[in-house]
Amino acid sequence: MNIAYFLTPAQNVISLYDDNTMRKGLDTMRSSGYTSMPVTTRDNIYVGVVSVADFLWYLVPDSADDRGNVNIGSFDGGHVRDIMDCKSNPAVSITASAEELMERILSHNFVPVVDGRGSFVGIVTRRNIMKYYQENRDSFPDKASE
Repeated sequence: MNIAYFLTPAQNVISLYDDNTMRKGLDTMRSSGYTSMPVTTRDNIYVGVVSVADFLWYLVPDSADDRGNVNIGSFDGGHVRDIMDCKSNPAVSITASAEELMERILSHNFVPVVDGRGSFVGIVTRRNIMKYYQENRDSFPDKASE
């Protein structure tokens, strides 16, 4: 099965630009209700994911000596690219196998998808896969009856 079947196209995905301020990123996450979202360049190249945890880790001081010295105003000057995780949720190609997609979706709520040039084309969500399975469960073999 082609993974494009499960794809939520990029134009329907709330995402951030890597040069958005941290405040813009946090405000977007708050208003969307999502706890993580894809990050792209202004040229639509996928670069990683930012999560609420990334913002929290930014606020946590590196040492006990730094406690109480957090400046939330720095959210206005810092950028999403400064705190995002570039490695934990790499994109898959639109031509990836269903097996590769299933392997990845076990560890993430969504898997970013790119074309051959690295341009962000959308995401596949665990929800879309589960919905497909639920709607088509009669066509899957019942392992218990074997």
